[in-house]
Amino acid sequence: MLRLCVAAVAVVWLALGTATAEPKPVSLWHVFNLETDMIYGGIKSFNESQSEYRIDPRLVPANQLVAELIKAIATGSVPDLVTLDNPVVASFSAQGSLLDLTDRVSKSKQIKPDVYFKGPWASGMWKGRILAVPRDANTLALCYNADMFRAKGLDPANPPKTWTELVADAAKLKDPAKNVFGFGFSAMQAEEGVFQWLPFLYQAGGSIDHLDSPEAAESLQLLVDFVKSGVASLDVLNQRQYEVTNTFMAGNTAMVMCGPWELPRLRNEAKFDWRLSLLPVKDGKNIRASSLGGYDWVVPKDAQNPDGAFAFIEFMAQPQIVSAGWNTGRLPPRTDIVIDNPQWPQAYAIYHEQLQSARARGPHPQWPDLSRPMATAIQEAITGKRSASEALTDAAKKIQPILAKTPL
Repeated sequence: MLRLCVAAVAVVWLALGTATAEPKPVSLWHVFNLETDMIYGGIKSFNESQSEYRIDPRLVPANQLVAELIKAIATGSVPDLVTLDNPVVASFSAQGSLLDLTDRVSKSKQIKPDVYFKGPWASGMWKGRILAVPRDANTLALCYNADMFRAKGLDPANPPKTWTELVADAAKLKDPAKNVFGFGFSAMQAEEGVFQWLPFLYQAGGSIDHLDSPEAAESLQLLVDFVKSGVASLDVLNQRQYEVTNTFMAGNTAMVMCGPWELPRLRNEAKFDWRLSLLPVKDGKNIRASSLGGYDWVVPKDAQNPDGAFAFIEFMAQPQIVSAGWNTGRLPPRTDIVIDNPQWPQAYAIYHEQLQSARARGPHPQWPDLSRPMATAIQEAITGKRSASEALTDAAKKIQPILAKTPL
């Protein structure tokens, strides 16, 4: 009898233990402070949809995340999942700090490499292996003030499509009496300045590994001439991307290089008819190109719960969740996701098309060491310290040893 009672109690305890088993925690570090970002709804839905895993998120300021992750790797206390700015991924990949996801992706029903845009998917590849999965994407397009176009006799339905048209329209839109510049871009000595110059480099037929070419010099000279002629403000040397957009929203710049992350602000604050178009291409070259931004999912190599981390990556790759990213100007990195009735439909169509030709920065494990000489060259050329050709030739000399060791 006693044995039966003990057995019965054991069964009850086993049943209770099974019923009350806690889900396995999955620690997530991310940088998205807008509560409307898709990650918040995704975490809530994932945690409610199953009982095996629980996402425990930590918001880390974007400018601190890389340093925090390096420290965590050094101390052996890494999170299970991290969102990384895509040009940074290669650095961690080359160091062997990230979990190889190739086998997991090959078995996934949700993540298929061939449905992703080329640029975003390339950002997560290293030596033929998959080290990251794109979460979202962004790129640059041309944002312009249609009211100013009309006032200057330009057709807002026909924005500039070539460099020649961009130069002509920007000169016509310039209005010193009203403190209005024709064109704006960021040329600050940091990653943002490089990000905004690279489209011109690619459109000219240039490349990062040939900065001493005539094509590269021509692309930088274009920006130099905008500032020298007064069509663009000398302030571009110190303006971040959002500050350039500020001048646009204030009515002080007629056309600017602009990313989709600015759409919520434009909708709420711009008091005029604003529109978007594809970046103008260089005459005769017709190379459609832009810079690629966005975040990737990565799993640190020593993560305690890599299975739970990848389960969440798959969950967040669902079309209905990825589509929600557009609510905050985050583009789907997948070609098979088309958003029905999107906010800002005209902007969505432009950015979606521009994304097809957006190029990843690198991927290269020493991207910051490649970017800094380019940022310096941009500043030197615009300030007149050196010619565009001289500045870029010097930049080429600085990055060549790096590329000789690890080519792009």
